[in-house]
Amino acid sequence: MESITRDDVIQAIDQYLSEQLQSKLEPEQKKLDKAEPGSDSEANILKSIENTKHKYSKPMRMEVFATKLAKQLTFGSHFSKGIHPDSKGDNINFRPQNNLPNGIVGSQQALGNELDASGNSAALPLADFFDIQIQGNKLRDLLIGKHPSLEGVFSDDIAASKKYQESFYNSLTSTQESPKASGVNKQLLWPMQNAIKEDSYHNLLPLHPTILIYKAFTKIENARNSEDNKKNKTNRYKKSSESAPYVTTSSIAKCILGGGGFLKSRNVSAITGLQGGVNLLLESLPPTYSRQQDFSLSKRQESFFSRSMAYHCYEALQMLYAVIEAANSNKDIRDQRKEALDLILGQILQMAAYVQQSFPAGWSENYQLKMAHKLWLDPLRANQEGQTAFKQQRERGEWVQTVMQDFALWLNNLLQTRFKKQATAFDDMEFIEWRREIEATIKASQRNNAGIFS
Repeated sequence: MESITRDDVIQAIDQYLSEQLQSKLEPEQKKLDKAEPGSDSEANILKSIENTKHKYSKPMRMEVFATKLAKQLTFGSHFSKGIHPDSKGDNINFRPQNNLPNGIVGSQQALGNELDASGNSAALPLADFFDIQIQGNKLRDLLIGKHPSLEGVFSDDIAASKKYQESFYNSLTSTQESPKASGVNKQLLWPMQNAIKEDSYHNLLPLHPTILIYKAFTKIENARNSEDNKKNKTNRYKKSSESAPYVTTSSIAKCILGGGGFLKSRNVSAITGLQGGVNLLLESLPPTYSRQQDFSLSKRQESFFSRSMAYHCYEALQMLYAVIEAANSNKDIRDQRKEALDLILGQILQMAAYVQQSFPAGWSENYQLKMAHKLWLDPLRANQEGQTAFKQQRERGEWVQTVMQDFALWLNNLLQTRFKKQATAFDDMEFIEWRREIEATIKASQRNNAGIFS
């Protein structure tokens, strides 16, 4: 952006205004071509052309843009009219400070410097003006950043140009300190602590996230309407063509905002107009789970560390296998091995916490698990009547060493099975190393997750 000059901006603005003028003059020029030379009709058309040239001259357009249209538009990211077309509520320019966690999608991922515009539809040419491209940047970005190349570009009069620039800047960056709602806005009462007793709620008014909606709309439309996707979809019926995967969106519904069509939908916002008012609705369904994803204990298994556990630690084990397959044994490799082991232990401790907290007290009496594993995984059994001996054994804590040893043995056996040619490499020294690292991780878990190993 630093390389943009004043001449670049002036050239882009002049080109935009010239294109706007030509689009207005084309109908008049067609009429003039058909008019009889010297007739009153020709004179009226020539007068109309001169009026149009004056109206769309740079001084006139900049004056109208800055003093009239700039006051009739609101720029932002979330719009009230997207919720209800009659809403007179304020719009919001949301600029997030923090990122969302992985797996959650929101405006944080969509917003860059994009701005939508809403207001008097007759004023929307100003939004188009702000979207002028200058060396890969938009005029609005230069205005918001108060770029030095803007000095004197809007008028030959430096003072007038500065006044226009300030008007454009204020229009783009205006924020509402106390935004107003409309009677037709929807409301959500979000309960706070002791909400019912203390009548404590946050009153939330959802707004339409036009930029996020438009990005999702564009991505979906490009995916299903691309030439490759259309070709692959057609070829699935042709025996002579090689089949290929294609995108289908049969589970997506749509609703129309603003009455549909480019012009009507621009009453909601400029970007909504680009979509023709089409608002895609993704299916809203609860997640589906397969039985393989559920964790369960067999009543006949003697150890918590089973084949089922290896399945639930699959990705972490693959990470450990990859580290072991590496030929080097430098510090980076050792750190990666420690990271993989921490991940395996973390997943096992999660499973253990799930069993401790979800299974009913005393469940282990009907299972064939080793006593050390019962003492670990069924802590609430110690509080039951007639379980004094169980409680005393658990409090002594000797079972922790047995659990650690069983884990190390389980892991060593997995490695020996995976690396049969290297089986002798996983000897007693390796076993001791596993136990040492396991013990360090478990002690850390005791500090950070009270109750899992205590």
